[in-house]
Amino acid sequence: MLVQNSTMERIAGFIKHYFGWRNWSVLHYNSVTENVFLIFYIALRDRLYSVSFIEDFFIFIAFSMFSTTYGYLINDLADKELDALHGKDNTFKNDSVWKAGIIVVVFMVLSIIAGMKFFESRLFLPLWLCWFFIATFYSLKPIRLKERGWIGLLFVVIAQRVLPTLLVFAAFKHLDAVDMIVFTSFIFARGLSSDLNHQLEDYPKDITTGTETFAMQTGLRKAENALRFTLETEKIFLFLCLIITYCELKHLQLYNIPLLLPLLIGYIILYGLSLKRRNSLVRLQDINPFIAGRKDIFQFIHHAFPSVVLPFYLLLILLYEARGLGFAMIAILFIIYRKLYSVDLIKNSFLIKSIDNSIKRI
Repeated sequence: MLVQNSTMERIAGFIKHYFGWRNWSVLHYNSVTENVFLIFYIALRDRLYSVSFIEDFFIFIAFSMFSTTYGYLINDLADKELDALHGKDNTFKNDSVWKAGIIVVVFMVLSIIAGMKFFESRLFLPLWLCWFFIATFYSLKPIRLKERGWIGLLFVVIAQRVLPTLLVFAAFKHLDAVDMIVFTSFIFARGLSSDLNHQLEDYPKDITTGTETFAMQTGLRKAENALRFTLETEKIFLFLCLIITYCELKHLQLYNIPLLLPLLIGYIILYGLSLKRRNSLVRLQDINPFIAGRKDIFQFIHHAFPSVVLPFYLLLILLYEARGLGFAMIAILFIIYRKLYSVDLIKNSFLIKSIDNSIKRI
């Protein structure tokens, strides 16, 4: 019994350390879970209300988690010595190169096994192979794309955002050209903003080690201007995504009112308020939604709205339309994942605080 418990503890420790690296970043920094609204939109548009879709949904989420873990772990393996110089945490800092390599291969195999379910879908396998190549050689020498300036920046966003998005379209066999272009463009802009911010945060450390990132090659000022531009581009493409969603799903109504209309109107109001607020500010840090702990309109429109409000709204419509146990299960898991059960979290959100302040001013 003691041997069995010891084995279970080792397995749990392995899962927590390698699969749950950096406080389960595999969930929080996973393009598919971050932009899960796209899957819900496809389900509503193509009326994918069957048990088969529910199964495919969970298998694809597992596939994305294994793939994301592979991508981040191979990056940690390649950056093991550099992270030690930077003083940054690294998953493999206490492991030998051989052990780290075996663990990376394990998650690669798990990714392949989960992805095999979708290999019959057109474009899925070619897209996955492209993703695998970029994810592998983004960090590994001799190619090491991450140190090739703007080319490296472009490839990391393609690997982390564009290809996972196209894999969603391929896996669920939704190859509408307009949807693919607009939704992928939004997620690309979102990823570009995130990675530019990451490079700006690492700028002082990269100077000391001579890491040739895009921000290092162009300079701090140009990199900050690029982030400003991508943040605005991101909001415009999100608006286009909402327009398409409304137009394609306007037949879904309650009391003759399209269910997507309140969401579209809400975003238009938010977008207008963000522009008004942005025009009164000068410094990048005043509008940067990636600053930890901030709860303002910029954080809400760039993070909370597309990652929480939009998918949950679409999920509620799916529950209303499909009335299936599978979607109820997804809704429960989403609530747990986003901690929507937390009264304190909701009370301290930008939206609730804004409503409360407005009531107080009346």
